[in-house]
Amino acid sequence: MKVMGVQKLREELHTYINNADETFLKMVYAMSKEYKKSDIVGFEVDGTPITTESLIERARSASKRVKSGDCITQEEIEKEIENW
Repeated sequence: MKVMGVQKLREELHTYINNADETFLKMVYAMSKEYKKSDIVGFEVDGTPITTESLIERARSASKRVKSGDCITQEEIEKEIENW
């Protein structure tokens, strides 16, 4: 598949949409609605979606742990690795 710029991609999609049958239009419409309402920003290793809200909460939680000293230093990790 040839890589194209955003403008060219839009033009090509408009052509597809302008010439599409009802089934294709319904698919594109449904996919667009899902994309618009989705706030998924990534996925866990097991495939579980990560939402914007959960990512922000995880970052805040991690920041609190670091500020409270609840973290492991690089040196501690290196020592732990030596014992593997």
